[in-house]
Order: sequence, then C-alpha cells, then structure tokens
Amino acid sequence: MNPLASETLESNRRGELTATQRDGLARLLQLRNRRALGIAIVLLAAAALGGLFAASSVSAIWRIAIVGVPLGIAASLILRVLTGGDKALGRDLRHGRVQTVTGPITKEQESAMDVDSTSVYILKVGDQRFTVAAMAFEAAPRTGQVRLYYLPASRKVVNLEAFTDGTPTAAPRPLAEAIIGSWRNHFAKATFTSNGRVTASVMGRHSTGQWSVDTEGSLHAEIAGRTEIAQASVSGDELSITLSGRVVTLAREV
Repeated sequence: MNPLASETLESNRRGELTATQRDGLARLLQLRNRRALGIAIVLLAAAALGGLFAASSVSAIWRIAIVGVPLGIAASLILRVLTGGDKALGRDLRHGRVQTVTGPITKEQESAMDVDSTSVYILKVGDQRFTVAAMAFEAAPRTGQVRLYYLPASRKVVNLEAFTDGTPTAAPRPLAEAIIGSWRNHFAKATFTSNGRVTASVMGRHSTGQWSVDTEGSLHAEIAGRTEIAQASVSGDELSITLSGRVVTLAREV
C-alpha cells in the first residue's frame, strides 16, 4: 500500500480510510499473524528437540529452561493471534478513524539492534515521532511544513501532504504516472514507458520487459527475464526503489 497516495487524500482529510486502505491494512494484519504463527511453530519444534536431545548431564532446571522458554514464547504468540493479533491495528481497522498532526518534518534513520543491522525509518512531525516503511520515508520531504495522517491506536502512517507558505501543495501523482520517463545513477539506467514497457541497463547488461503498479502501490518490473516486486516512490526528480531492504535512488534524465 502506498502510504502517500494522492487518490486517498480527500478521504483522509475527512478523517476516514478508503476501502483500498482498509483492504491493504487487513492484508498487513494477516501477514503479521502468519509470521507470528511461523515463529511459534519453529519455537515449538525447538522445545520438542531440546527436550528430546538434552544431555542427561544437564541439570533438571536447565532442561526445564531449554523446553519451557521457547514453549512459553510460542504459546504467547499463538494466544496473540487467536485473540486478534495486533490489537492496536485491529482496533484502528474497526473504527476507521484517521487523525492528523501538522508541523515541521525531520527524517531520521537508525540501525535496529539485530543481527542484520536492519534500518529503522523515523518521521518526526512537530513533537510526534512515527516509525514508517522505507518507501514512505523516501517519499516524504526532507524538510518543511507537512500534515501527517495516521491511525490513533497503532500510529500507522496512512498519508502525508506538504505545505508551501501555509497552503497544501498539489497532491503527489500516482506512481504509475510519476515513474514514466528515463532514470539513471552511476551504475544503472531505466526507462518506463506509458504502454507498460521497461528498458533497463545495469552494469552494462541490457534487458527489456513489462512493468506495472499493483493496487497496493508496489512496482512490478521484468528485468533480465525475472519479475522483481519492489516499493518505489517519486519525489521531484528522484526515483527511490526499495528491494530486499536496500534503497536505490535514480535521477530523472532531462
């Protein structure tokens, strides 16, 4: 779901979610529940194997810990899913209310405390702070006055508009329109045409295929014989594409 979609802005200004936004958030909730169940299954298997193969020399307390800790975490994850999963997001979906905050925007990128050093993307508007996806982070302006639209319980960002001299700027064009043209950086070039063709050159390797934008705002592009699905956004003359957690930026050719 594109969090900065112009076609949803009017509804969000009225404090409402669109049907498309509701569908996208419902799918996000289902995905989170599936991930939680997947982790629970792995933990249950670890508990079973730990109890089966724990060495007899290990004390009873340690054997209980080896089995009990993953078993307890798995049980809590399963209970969470059975009771509605992400309760904050579920409550927001039921109520459908959108709130706003207006003020100067700043952007921060931090490293999460995990083995993959995953980036955490943060938008600060006024005195409030929101964690967002890489696509929303790249699409948001670096500075200036903005109005940010979010869900009150989960604090999920659903839209944002920038202001110039106290007046909202024109809503951003949909990605399927804004991406049309030629883009390049130091090692790649891509041209997206209005009839759904993409021509790409990456490190001297050329390919031609089809491209499209799905209902959730994700970019589908056929490159070198395979279809890649990525999050993309256009801000001014910059195209940002997020693929496998990495953000690639290209400039529009004039």
